[in-house]
Order: sequence, then C-alpha cells, then structure tokens
Amino acid sequence: MSRKRILQGVATAGVLSFLAGFALLAADAPNATADRTAASPSPSSSSSPSTTTGAAGGSTTSGTAAAATTTTAAADTTTTAAPPSTTTAPAPTTTGTAAVPPPTTTTTRPAPTVAGPGTVQLLELPSGDADGKTREVWVYRPAVADSATLPVVYFLHGYPGGDLDVNGINLAGRLDQQFLAGAAPFVVAVPNGWSDVKNDTEWADSVDGQVRVETFIVSTAIPAVEGANRRDAAHRAIAGFSMGGYGSANLAEHHPDLFGQLVSIAGYYHIDDLSGMGAGSPAWEDAYSPDRHVGALAHTRTLLIVAAAESDPLIEGEGARFAALQRSAGQAPAFIVAPGNHSWAMVAGQVPAMVGFLDRGWG
Repeated sequence: MSRKRILQGVATAGVLSFLAGFALLAADAPNATADRTAASPSPSSSSSPSTTTGAAGGSTTSGTAAAATTTTAAADTTTTAAPPSTTTAPAPTTTGTAAVPPPTTTTTRPAPTVAGPGTVQLLELPSGDADGKTREVWVYRPAVADSATLPVVYFLHGYPGGDLDVNGINLAGRLDQQFLAGAAPFVVAVPNGWSDVKNDTEWADSVDGQVRVETFIVSTAIPAVEGANRRDAAHRAIAGFSMGGYGSANLAEHHPDLFGQLVSIAGYYHIDDLSGMGAGSPAWEDAYSPDRHVGALAHTRTLLIVAAAESDPLIEGEGARFAALQRSAGQAPAFIVAPGNHSWAMVAGQVPAMVGFLDRGWG
C-alpha cells in the first residue's frame, strides 16, 4: 500500500486528536496566532523572503533570488492523501491533441551569458476552479533578456505540496550555479497544483469540471509566464517530481505541440485518483493513463529519473516500466538511477543532470 493511502488514515485520526486537545491549547495561549507555512498548501498562498507577488491578471515585480536560501530538503511530497470526493461523472473534457507534430526547429545559436543571479517572482492567477480562488506560480528568470528563444521549463510538484516546495532545495540558487558555469539559461515556472475542491488533483481536469489544473497550465500559466514572447515546443519543456512526474507525462502526451522535452522524476504512469478527479469515468481514466499513450511521445525528448532507494509501491519500478514501453514504441528515453530515496533531496542532486539533458535538446 502506498504512503499516500497509508497516511490518509493517519491524517483522519490526527483531526480527532486535535479536537480533543484544542480547548487546553486555547486556554494556554488565548492570543496565539498561526504562522503560515508550506505544510498546508493553498492555491492562493504565497510566502518567500526573496520574492514579490503580482496581482492576478496584472504586472509583477521581480525580487532577487537569494543564493543563501537553505538547501535542506523539504518533506516527501507523496506521503498523505485527502479524503476522496464523490461526484456525478459526466463525459470528461477532451484534453488530447489530435496530431503529434514534431517540435518546431530553429537555427541553433550561442546561448546567452547570464549577468549574475536570476530573480524569482510569484504570479497570482485565476485558477479556473469552481471555488473561484487564485493559483500561485513560482517563476525563476535568469539574468538575461527575455525572448521567444529563451526556453521555459514548467515543473510540477508532488502531493501533498505546492509551488514553494522548490525553496526547500534552493532551486533558484542551484540554477544560478549551473547558468553561471556556462549552461544555457532557461526560465522555470512552478505552478501550485493544489485545489481546495479536490486536493489530489493529479495535475488534471476533473470530470465534473470543478477543478481545471491542466487547463490552467495550458491556457493561463503559459500566457502569463511567457507574455508577448511565446515559445514554440522546441523552447518549452514539462517536468515534474512524483505526482508531478505523472502529470508531466500526461501533459507531454496531451500537448506535443506545446512541449518538446519531458523530464519525469520518480513518477508513476497509471491512475492513482484518491480525490475522485475522474469519479470512475472510463474515458477520463483512459485519457489520464500515460502508460496507454506512449506513442504520443514519438517526437518528445524524454528523461526518466528513478530513485535507487525507492520504496513506495505506487512508484517502485514505474520508471523502468515506462521506459520499456517507450522503447517498445521505437523511442529512446534517457534513463537515470539516482542515489537516494523518494525525496526533494534526491531531486536537488539531479538538477545538473536535468539541466544538461535539456541543454542538449533546446532548439
């Protein structure tokens, strides 16, 4: 049984314990206030000492990404589960792309040289979910001029988690190190995939239309991050960790016209729908089963990274299985067995490998 399912029961028991002791805590600390932390993600949450937040639909102000941000790994992002929601299942919204065109190619040119550390900004954008809340996007921009040929990577976090998980591994500082050392710079955008309507969104659109995370990325986040300098597939990639590895594979298959490269880190490639995003709909489950549609990745450069000490049965062996499916379809995914377990610390150690892989594939 995966950790997502085991700790679903632990979370429920914790609520009862909390209610039992709340009166005593209130008596001891009547004037206490709760600090905002990343442990309870929300689509509208935002906090970072090195960032400033832009208003929804408006302009944003960039702050310098501090290289001194802690490199301590954040908590495992696939360890708990929200209670599943039950919904009536109408026909799912179609998310697939009819054809699988090759990425647009452009003339190779020397990568720009960064002038110094990059900057981080937080975008606050309408989520499109039924509760009307906003969804945050963490954006790192290297110290070079923006253009349609400066690549963008959309990185999806795991469950439970949020966009600010990347601060726990000082992702901005690690990217600065790579780019100052000569790697081709790129923008990184990390959307918050949490929803208060259905917590375990699986980076999908729910069959009942109440949660629209995939649509948010494609129709809201990409235009907001790229602005007037829209990228082609040769200058855009999708990546993710854990549930984000699953989500990135789905989005790469659904939108090969948008994403020319895929990096899936410790992902799984089958349905694990704890919050009822698909409500048992066979059509939804087929659409969100990346192991059934590997042919859609025929023109997508793919890197699969697995943890050597992976112990979650939801994920263990999944990377090798998906790589075998791709090879059977005539594809040649890159494959890395990374030291460590299912953690952000393992992800941090693979930043150079990810940057190097992407560097070789930009148009």
